[in-house]
Amino acid sequence: MGKLSAALSVLDKKNFLQVVKAELDSGRNPLDLIEEAREGLQKVGEEFEKGNLFLMELMRAAQIFKEAATLITPKIKEKGQGEEAKGKVLIGTVSGDVHDLGKGIVASLLECEGFEVVDLGVDVPEKIFVEKIKEHNPQVVGMSGLLTTSIPVMGKTVQAIADAGLRGDVKIIVGGGVVGEVDPSRIGADFTTSNANEGVRMINKWTRKRG
Repeated sequence: MGKLSAALSVLDKKNFLQVVKAELDSGRNPLDLIEEAREGLQKVGEEFEKGNLFLMELMRAAQIFKEAATLITPKIKEKGQGEEAKGKVLIGTVSGDVHDLGKGIVASLLECEGFEVVDLGVDVPEKIFVEKIKEHNPQVVGMSGLLTTSIPVMGKTVQAIADAGLRGDVKIIVGGGVVGEVDPSRIGADFTTSNANEGVRMINKWTRKRG
């Protein structure tokens, strides 16, 4: 485990951000930094799943990661100046759910990977997903939700996208809490996951195939 992942795994925000700044100043590849930070965040998630950490600690780790991402992302964009974005991802928490943690992590990870992200926020109605897909023409649509009640809402949102004649134009990934454990066919999605890293890997796979 590197210095960054170790600092994040023990929620040492001050040391973590100091290491990020020092490594950036030294000229280290920012993509390496985001990968190491992601390893630390994954470690925290594993400890939470084992019952060794509380939700507030998981949220704190996510916030620390997002602060680091605000420092690292501009450096990644500097290195990629002149290059086109890998793709465009439209993401939002579905109607009736206001949880933002997982969606925020995924959005940060995608931006650090070189994607253009359109974040619709939380409690997003079906018609807004449809309108924004028409407006932004993304390759991938991500739906987030933590509550069990979000599962049928996601299904209705996917159906609304299909009814608008847009389903064939986008891949749909859903995630968050128990929602990520649901069979994709139940929602009409292409992929479901409760793991942010796994979700980003799948989006990368889809966009490479289309590239």
